[in-house]
Amino acid sequence: MSTEMEAKALYDTLCQALDKMQWRYQKATESGKLVVKTAAVGDDLSMKLVISIDPERSVMYLKSPMPFSIPEDKRGILAIGVIIANYAMLNGSFEYDMTEGYLAFKLVVPFMDSIISEAVCTYMIRVSCSMIDKFNDKLLALSEGKIDLDEFKAYTDKAFS
Repeated sequence: MSTEMEAKALYDTLCQALDKMQWRYQKATESGKLVVKTAAVGDDLSMKLVISIDPERSVMYLKSPMPFSIPEDKRGILAIGVIIANYAMLNGSFEYDMTEGYLAFKLVVPFMDSIISEAVCTYMIRVSCSMIDKFNDKLLALSEGKIDLDEFKAYTDKAFS
């Protein structure tokens, strides 16, 4: 099966998983990628989720940009916070651009020569929402100086113990 066919089959599976979860979403095609845009509401901040299926790279990836930008004077401390958070997580990671103050969660699932099930799609969405909800308010508090690195690390250690 070609990667384009694999990508289309995965896209259909992803949409079926979202339908079963009763999520609202929008379908799109962007730069040769099959895209789903949706959102979730966590305990504190809402989360935009963009799930892209890239046939050229044979990956499905979820990206959720944080709804805030990191102030310039806090970007160094946030870099350390992102390292702490990423080290604690088993799946997914935060990507961070110190130049722009951009922060997002991402999770990647490769599909080369594979059939990805609805269960994997559901897992990807649920684990992403869980990690984002677990960290978004703490990363925001760190960026605003409301907590320090020691408090952030203590929270992270407790969250995964």
